Amino acid sequence: MRPILAWLFSAAFWLSAAGSGITGIAYGQGVNTNDMNTIEGSVWYRERMVLPPNAEIHISLEDVARMDVPSDVIAMTRIVPRGGPPWAFSLAYDPRKLHDRGRYVLRVRVEADGRLLFINAEQIPVFDRDAGSGIKIRVSRVAGASEGRRASAPRPDVSLTDTYWKLTEIDGQAVALGAGERELHMVLTSRGGARVRGFAGCNRFTGSYQQVESQLRFKPLAATRMACLKGMEQEQLFLEALGEVVRFTINGDSLALYTGDERLLLRFKAIALQ
Repeated sequence: MRPILAWLFSAAFWLSAAGSGITGIAYGQGVNTNDMNTIEGSVWYRERMVLPPNAEIHISLEDVARMDVPSDVIAMTRIVPRGGPPWAFSLAYDPRKLHDRGRYVLRVRVEADGRLLFINAEQIPVFDRDAGSGIKIRVSRVAGASEGRRASAPRPDVSLTDTYWKLTEIDGQAVALGAGERELHMVLTSRGGARVRGFAGCNRFTGSYQQVESQLRFKPLAATRMACLKGMEQEQLFLEALGEVVRFTINGDSLALYTGDERLLLRFKAIALQ
């Protein structure tokens, strides 16, 4: 009974703080970073070519035990390559998400402007190796990904406003569905004032925002008063991240939100509203 009361009290505290701003709010028990494990490794390729300056390397830990269904993404990270290969990475994951029947591999994608350049051709088992030894992952160039040539025409950029933005990453980590198996999302409206509304994982939220060119700031947000068994920790991370946003970029149907020191906070995928 005591843990339930403490949890409800923490949710009430956050709701009372919502009127004074989201940044810095602490409620409930978030993920303890001391409970996280890390996978160390590096990414490299044999091809004699230089990656474009906007290239990104995406590394994900996935469970591929179940056949004929999409893999279960346990953790993700993103690095910006500097110089030539190899590029070191550190992927943090929650060991509580692993189970005995899982088969865990690393998947690596090298992209530029949403265009796939390199990928690891074979699955890389994670845990059936000597402890402490780094994982070296070789990626291979995909067909049509030569320098200076696009495999397909670039997609036009989606509008920031009047678009359903589905949240896909928080601070490099894949986003799970919230309470009721609902997607975390937000919509920024342009008609009737600069307003934002969305679903944070347990509660719906609403508020206002200010945009000047690529600068974007969210003003204090208000939320409903639900207490959920699922989605509260993710909700805290989502709403706190919105309070730190100062800049955005849109590339095709992808929205990225950044802090003042250029740290990538949130990623969204667009679904245009009718």
